[in-house]
Amino acid sequence: MLQYNTASRVEMTSYGEVLHRFADRHTVTIAAGTTCAYLGDERNLREFMVADEMARVLRRAGHIVSFLLIDDSLDPLNIRQLRVAVNKDQTLIDKFAPWCGKPISQIPDPYNCHESFAEHFEEELLKRLHRLGANPTLVSTSKLYERGRYAPFVRIVLEQHDEILAFLSQKFPTYNPDKLFWPLCPRCRFLDGTRVTGTHNDCVQFSCDRCNSTEEIPFDEVEGKLNWKLDCAVRWVLLGVDIEPFSKSYLEPTAGSFFVAQAIAQRFFDWGERTVTPFQYGAVGMERQWSMKLLDALPSDMLRSMMVNRPATDFQISRDQIVSLASRHTVETDLNYLDFVRQILPMWLLTPENLSARQRDLVAHGVAFADSFLDSPTRLHLPTRNEIEGERPEVLRGVHAILARTIALRTEEGKDTREEFEPLIQDAMKVLGSLKGPCLHRLRTVVGQQQGLPAARFLFSLPLGYLRTVEFLLELTLQQAHPTFSQPQSPARRAA
Repeated sequence: MLQYNTASRVEMTSYGEVLHRFADRHTVTIAAGTTCAYLGDERNLREFMVADEMARVLRRAGHIVSFLLIDDSLDPLNIRQLRVAVNKDQTLIDKFAPWCGKPISQIPDPYNCHESFAEHFEEELLKRLHRLGANPTLVSTSKLYERGRYAPFVRIVLEQHDEILAFLSQKFPTYNPDKLFWPLCPRCRFLDGTRVTGTHNDCVQFSCDRCNSTEEIPFDEVEGKLNWKLDCAVRWVLLGVDIEPFSKSYLEPTAGSFFVAQAIAQRFFDWGERTVTPFQYGAVGMERQWSMKLLDALPSDMLRSMMVNRPATDFQISRDQIVSLASRHTVETDLNYLDFVRQILPMWLLTPENLSARQRDLVAHGVAFADSFLDSPTRLHLPTRNEIEGERPEVLRGVHAILARTIALRTEEGKDTREEFEPLIQDAMKVLGSLKGPCLHRLRTVVGQQQGLPAARFLFSLPLGYLRTVEFLLELTLQQAHPTFSQPQSPARRAA
């Protein structure tokens, strides 16, 4: 099973505590933050999945819940983010490297399908979350800045710049922010090389290392973004956030983002004694070779449950743990995901036109799972000579009889449901008497179902075309070894 380490207790760590905390509230706003400069691997999904699970739990209890996904889209792009975003495509890296340092919302989409770099990855992240059953409302901070929603708070920070620094130094001695505000240079439009140098007569003075310029701009005209921890405080106030998931590092009391943002909001942004409720989620570790493979290889509900169950605990993803989890995840009645991939998937691939949308989705995940985690490509199992030769003739005849009876029942009108089929085929097996055990053992070997589903179940699940092929091969073997062997064909067999 996944190896969990119990997380230290910080505020809320369970969904039950969330229900208790908001028991008397009709509406609750949940937020999760991100920077959509690139997608990253599956580890970063946990924060969003935990937030969405909180929303589900509260909604089931009758609350009206808003789940906001807040993109820090005014952040400057850096070269590491660019490399990940374009999958290390050197042509795109060379093309967009000169844009690094500008806000991601003001950089063109490298794939030319959206208006900006930020919008491209916002949509990609939302698609990924939708696949996992999460449907947050996206909030782009760059648009909030553009509409002037941040302006009153930016003015407070600029006017009380030294007072805020003194407050932080006194309350959080280990936190020494390099900047409280990042001005956007009006000349070169870069953000990463600017610095406030002072304020004078309702204007902000700053310099830009990118273009070696100095500027003085009225407060109401200055563009830029707040330090992330101050920005976090603003969005809580603006959007009325009630609860937000945080990892352990963000809840570190001497300099963690949660405590700094809370103190700034209460002291400078007129938030009084209000606060956001922090919900701690555990860290996810992953061996590099499994990065970007879980989304394709695991059913959405399996990946989701892995992320949201026991939310405050850390876990490490490895091949053995994923295979173990697959052996416990139910995809059909009496069928776990691992057995599905090993036993049923090859048969379903024979008749894709008969599969439901859910079954086709399961097949797509199963093929990827077999390739990535089982090192075994999905293939149809047809009997080999070694699986038949040497067996007693009476056992092979018994196997042939079971196959023939299965085909007859499944083509007979009214016997095409599992409830109708299974009792009848079980009665046919009883007729074999003392040969039943050896016959079922040989049958499992012949069709590649050595373990897992009961015989009646897999005989009902295997495609008829496949069963007819196996029956025919077995019949040929019996006729070659025993020329006197004869098996009357059923009407269904003759029609086939």
